[in-house]
Amino acid sequence: MVADERIAGMVVFPIALIGVMANWTVALLIRRLPSLKNSFGRLTASQSIGDAIHSTVFAFIFSPMCFFSVEIMKTYSSAFGHILLIAYDISTYSHLCISLNRFCSIVAPIKYDTIFSMSNTKKLIMFSWACAVLPSFYLYIYQDCRFYYIEDFWVFTFSTTPVCNTIVWYADFLKYNSIVISIVIIDVITVSKVRSYKAGLSKTTSQSHEKKRSAEMNFLKQACLQAFVFVCELITYFLITPRVDGSERWLRFFLSTVAWVCVHMLDGVITLSFNKEFTQTIFRGIKIKDLSGHIGHHQENSSNAGATHTTRH
Repeated sequence: MVADERIAGMVVFPIALIGVMANWTVALLIRRLPSLKNSFGRLTASQSIGDAIHSTVFAFIFSPMCFFSVEIMKTYSSAFGHILLIAYDISTYSHLCISLNRFCSIVAPIKYDTIFSMSNTKKLIMFSWACAVLPSFYLYIYQDCRFYYIEDFWVFTFSTTPVCNTIVWYADFLKYNSIVISIVIIDVITVSKVRSYKAGLSKTTSQSHEKKRSAEMNFLKQACLQAFVFVCELITYFLITPRVDGSERWLRFFLSTVAWVCVHMLDGVITLSFNKEFTQTIFRGIKIKDLSGHIGHHQENSSNAGATHTTRH
C-alpha cells in the first residue's frame, strides 16, 4: 500500500506541476498582452487563478503527502479538500462566464461592449468568486460535510453522513451537471451562429473587422475546447468512477484524481497554445535578459581592452 501510494504521488506530481507553471504563467502575464486586455482576458485570468490554485495544492501538498506518507497532512486533509472545492468552483463558474462571453460576442456584437464592459466584468468575477467561497463554509464546514483524503484509492472523497449525501447530490452532482449542460448548449448555439455568420459574410468586409472577427473565432475555439475537456472530466468523475468495482483501485484513481488534475492542467496548456503572445512575451523577456548580459559582457571586455592598451603604451 505504501509503495502504491508513492507511485500515485509520483503520477500526479508532473501533471500538476505542468498545471502550476501553465496556469500561473497565464494568470501573471495576461494583463501584459494587448489582445487579452478585455473582458475575455479578465475572465480567462479568473479561471487560470482557480486552476493554478488547484494544481498547486496537488503538486505541493497532495503529491508530497502521498509520496512521504505524511500522517499529519492526511489528518488535516479536509482543509486542503476545502481549498480544492473552492478552486474548482472558481474555475467552473469562470467556464460558464467565458461561454456566455463568447455567446454574446457572436450573437450580439453591437451590445457586447456594453454588456461585458470592464466594470460589469469585474462585478461578474467578484460575484462568481463570492458564490464559490461563501457557500462552501456553510456546506462543508458548518454542516460538517468534509472532503478528505482516503488512502485506499488515493482520492479525495466526501463524508458519508445523510446531510453530506444530500449536499453532494444537490451542491455538487446536480449543480455541476446543470452548468455543464448550460455550457454545452451555449457553445453549440454560438458555433451554429458562427457558421451562419460565415455563410453571409460580405466580401467587402474591412481588413480590420476581419482581423477582429478572426480573433473572436480563436477565443471561441479555446472556450469550446476547454469546455469539452471539462465535460469529459465530469463524466469520468461522476458517472464512470462510481460504476467501477472497488477492487480496481488504480482505475478509480485515474478516472477521478488524475482526471481531475488533468482538466485543470489542460486549461492552462490550451490557453497558452491558443495565444501565441504568451510564448512571445516569455521568450522576448529571455532574449532581453540575454542581450543585456551580452552587452554588459561586451562593455566589460572593451574596458579591459582599453586598460591593456594604455598599459602597453
